[in-house]
Amino acid sequence: MKRPDFENNPPPGPKVVPLEVVGEIPRESEASRVPPPASGQASTPGKGGTARFLVTLAVAALADGAEVLFPMAWVPIDLATVGVFFLLWGVRWEVALVLIPELIPGANVFPSWVLLALYLGNKRL
Repeated sequence: MKRPDFENNPPPGPKVVPLEVVGEIPRESEASRVPPPASGQASTPGKGGTARFLVTLAVAALADGAEVLFPMAWVPIDLATVGVFFLLWGVRWEVALVLIPELIPGANVFPSWVLLALYLGNKRL
């Protein structure tokens, strides 16, 4: 069996490129840096953070209150609440953790939607 001649015909593959010595990495200019917020200001990323939290808290309170007032309608109430939470916060795994005990009959008396709203509002700070 004849061996291939690799000196004249190198095998196809990645090329070896020597590394160049890089000097100092250019730093961000002082003019483009964003100053940190003052101690009295909230560090929320967007302007709608507080409004989103308040809407979430109101929806959660309405959902928990409606489940107590209308115990036979707990499934549509929970599904509507999940839909509103997904619209406001996106798909979050924390919603599934709250939805599991909410779908158990009798366990929906605990205000878990309000606790989730408080958790999400605290997490954004």
